[in-house]
Amino acid sequence: MPVQISVTKTVSAPLHTVFDRATQIDARELIQPHGPMPGIIDVDGHDAPWSAIGQVRRHRLSDKSTVREELISFTPDQTFGYRLTEFTGAFSPLVKSARADWHFTQRTAGSTKVDWTYSFTPQSMAAEPVLWFIVKLFWPGYLSAALARVKEKAEEQSQT
Repeated sequence: MPVQISVTKTVSAPLHTVFDRATQIDARELIQPHGPMPGIIDVDGHDAPWSAIGQVRRHRLSDKSTVREELISFTPDQTFGYRLTEFTGAFSPLVKSARADWHFTQRTAGSTKVDWTYSFTPQSMAAEPVLWFIVKLFWPGYLSAALARVKEKAEEQSQT
């Protein structure tokens, strides 16, 4: 059974600006350490903005683990999604794969809602309760902190 978590943030910027900031932000800037969760410290492979299905990159994290990320859906100014596989480190025995989806909804001309959902497929039934605990306890803050960085960049850009 997948373990899922979602976070939502409203950004005071037009939809196009928010989508661009989310797809163009450097992964090392987006995913930073938060509590016990590691940050991205290096990117191997596609190290430019997400823009085409099939783009692949491997992240090296601050806890020395790695994960492969592949863009699997992309609709400009609406949504993008990626699959995470080949986990090493502490997540390796817990997670077979994960999928992340970002959805963007224009609220008003200058306001955009961003929904970011992660769905983790456990390695086994035995791993599921441990994964559930980690995801439910630590991921909301981890993802919210990352979305706050996107919000800050988008709002700065819309003010210039």
